[in-house]
Amino acid sequence: MVLTAEQHHSNIRIFVSAHKQATFPKGESILPMQVGAAHATTRFPNTLHDDEGENISAENPRYCELTAQYWAWKNEDADYYGFCHYRRYFDFTDTPHKENDYGEIIDSYIDSRTIAEYGINDKAIAHAVDGWDIITTPLNDVRRIGGFSNLKQHWDADEHLRLNDLRHMYDILCERHPDYKMDADAVLNGRTAAFCNMFIMRKEIFFEYNEWLFPLLDEFAMTTDFSKMDMQTTRTVGHLSERLLNIFIAHKQRTGADWKIKRLQCVHFLHPEPNAILEPVGQERGRVVPVVFAADNNYVPMLTTTIYSMLKNASTNRMYDVIVLERNITDENKRYMRQFFARFSNALIRFFDVNRYLAGFNLTTSNAHISIETYYRFIIQEALPFYSKLLYLDCDLVVNGDITELFDTELGSNAIAAVPDIDFIGNLNMKNGERAEYVHKQLHMRDAYGYFQAGVLVMNLDRMRKIHTVHEWLEIASRPGYIYNDQDILNVECEGLVTYLDYSWNVMHNCAGRIAGVFDFAPASMYKAYMQSRNTPKIVHYAGFDKPWENPWCDFAPLYWSYACETPFAAQMVAAMSGVERPAPPEHHERAIAEDSPMRKYVDVLAPVGSKQRELLKVIARKAQGKR
Repeated sequence: MVLTAEQHHSNIRIFVSAHKQATFPKGESILPMQVGAAHATTRFPNTLHDDEGENISAENPRYCELTAQYWAWKNEDADYYGFCHYRRYFDFTDTPHKENDYGEIIDSYIDSRTIAEYGINDKAIAHAVDGWDIITTPLNDVRRIGGFSNLKQHWDADEHLRLNDLRHMYDILCERHPDYKMDADAVLNGRTAAFCNMFIMRKEIFFEYNEWLFPLLDEFAMTTDFSKMDMQTTRTVGHLSERLLNIFIAHKQRTGADWKIKRLQCVHFLHPEPNAILEPVGQERGRVVPVVFAADNNYVPMLTTTIYSMLKNASTNRMYDVIVLERNITDENKRYMRQFFARFSNALIRFFDVNRYLAGFNLTTSNAHISIETYYRFIIQEALPFYSKLLYLDCDLVVNGDITELFDTELGSNAIAAVPDIDFIGNLNMKNGERAEYVHKQLHMRDAYGYFQAGVLVMNLDRMRKIHTVHEWLEIASRPGYIYNDQDILNVECEGLVTYLDYSWNVMHNCAGRIAGVFDFAPASMYKAYMQSRNTPKIVHYAGFDKPWENPWCDFAPLYWSYACETPFAAQMVAAMSGVERPAPPEHHERAIAEDSPMRKYVDVLAPVGSKQRELLKVIARKAQGKR
């Protein structure tokens, strides 16, 4: 369909309610709005604010996203008024997408791909809206959500919603509008409704709806005691409006409005937060030593130990920009780490979420002791565009020397500085020929005796950027067949562009007796250099399955624990080593009703909608309610 000039210039306003910063799609018809701005300590610079003009922003704790709806009603002139949330948008395309039991399409990020896929742009919005009177989310059957027999039972199942509040609103509605009783009974005793408080209406309908809705909500608010309610029950007014929207439409249709109603799917973005961008630390050029790590939340104790060992032995004449690439480290653990490292006035600890970079790539590892985090180093060159050189360190090591000496290594035009991998090279000399065959068939290296260990790297980012883009690195990493994953890839792609470091900068410990069984097969000069480095190691690397936090008798374990015992996570490490399992986080039963309910963020992280974990929570909830 080709849009007419009139359609192209339709005055459509889709207000996107947000109580936290997010990625907002661009468009003249898309207007992000900070809700509850009257209570906010920080004003968003890139949104409208619901406390300007005629407003009820102060009522946001009770009225939720309705404060944006009220603001639009009183302050904006449009042909169509629509409402979405910072993590939920309409799918404005004509293409059906798979949805979960809550009637939601689940996706990860708001980016160019998803904006195009779901038509969240002016042209697609105009196409979808033209000719319709009302647009809502699809009617969802509460039997599908949780086996509920009707909307009243669905309401009552929420531990924070009280059935007498729903009855109170019902009484107010029937007293003010007796002709709505039949429709209220039909909706509340029925099984289907449009949820999420998302809709688009023609101006005349929107104004009629608000003139009917807000007096009802205001009377409820004035005649209800909120003083002893918990935070979520306080939001009852917002919950009620969802039911009232369905009752309003049902009544108007029954009494002859004959509106053209369209149902558009709802897209729920699990990660609507803005794409993190790191900035330069702003220190004098040449004084900053950037050091990058990659870890997940489970590895925080080991990560902290490694960073601590590094900073404890580092020169006090330099500034250290410590950057942790991560996906799921909790805010609590980040806070503990920042507090602990505050003792080092010349160090800055920063965290960078890599989720967006890795989306769409099938990254797996071939060894149980190698985690997905190993691939994070491939994104460094793009995530940190302001650095031309930096250090990358694994988290299963301790730094026993001054890291500035390593950083100051001259690379020239080489891409990498690293220590030769005596384990890999020792295998090359074995009679079975398995490693030599792997090099021949998979790696195709010209001289595999130059293979380096990638747990300690000095990286020339300018040179790395010329070799491959981040997308190209990750595409290569997605290919099967590698034994040592990213380490193999770096060796293949950087062959001939390596500066070799002294063995003392990456002394691999004697995991499973490999010194006598593997290392001693390496060329004699290499073996001798390794053995000498064990006497004065600058970095000890616990590469392999035998880790000091699991086996305190492993090689160099006392050195490791001399640092680990001084960190705030020492007790956790000892407990884990003793077989004490970490308690599981508490489970929450949650319904897809309140968009910005505080409980939602915990449930969405622990059990995303549509996941197996979510289904388990639903089973538990049904049993708790006496259902099968």
